[in-house]
Amino acid sequence: MAKLCKILVIEPSAIVREGITAIIGGMKDDIEFSYAETVEESLKFGQTNLFKMVLVNPVTLNNSKKHLHNLFAQYNKTNVIGLISNHYDRNLSDNFADNIFVTDKHETITQIISKHFNTAPAATNDIDNTLSEREIDVLKLLATGKSNKEIAEQLFISIHTVISHRKNISNKIGVKSTAALVIYAVANGLIDVDGFTE
Repeated sequence: MAKLCKILVIEPSAIVREGITAIIGGMKDDIEFSYAETVEESLKFGQTNLFKMVLVNPVTLNNSKKHLHNLFAQYNKTNVIGLISNHYDRNLSDNFADNIFVTDKHETITQIISKHFNTAPAATNDIDNTLSEREIDVLKLLATGKSNKEIAEQLFISIHTVISHRKNISNKIGVKSTAALVIYAVANGLIDVDGFTE
C-alpha cells in the first residue's frame, strides 16, 4: 500500500477549500487532507513531517509577517504554497514556494501541485527578517540595558529614530519585550555573554 500523502489546507472559505480538495484529490488516490480556517488553528497539527504540502490563503495571515514567520517556523520542512483568493499584501506571496490563484485553470493548478509532489522543500522557509547594521547596533545597546535616550546619544540619532528601529526589530524577529530581545541578541551572538554579565 502506498504511503499517504498528507496535505494541510488553511483556508476560511468552504467553497475554496472543497474546490481545491476536489482538484488535488483527482490527481492521486493516496492523498489525505487536513483543514484549518486560521493559521493559529493550523498550528495544532504539529511539526512539518506530517505534511507533504501546506496550502495557505494569505488572508489568514492578516498581512502580518509575524504570523507568516510563525507558520514557516512550524512547517519549516514543508512546501508552503499560497492559495490566493482575493486581495492581500503581495509582498507576503514572495515567501511561498509557489502560488495558486482562485482564477487559475484546472490545468495550471494541477501543474503547480504536481511540481511540489516531486520536489523537496527549500532547506528552510524563511521571511526577510534580516536586521540592518543600524538595527543590530540598536539591539546590542538595548541588550546592555541602555535607554532610548542613551542609545540616541551614543549613535548620534534622534530618540524617534531609536523607537522606529525598535519597532522594526520587534516586527522582524517577532518579539516585543526587552527580555526577549536580550535573549535573541545572546542566542544570535550579537552580544558577548561574558561581557554582558560583568
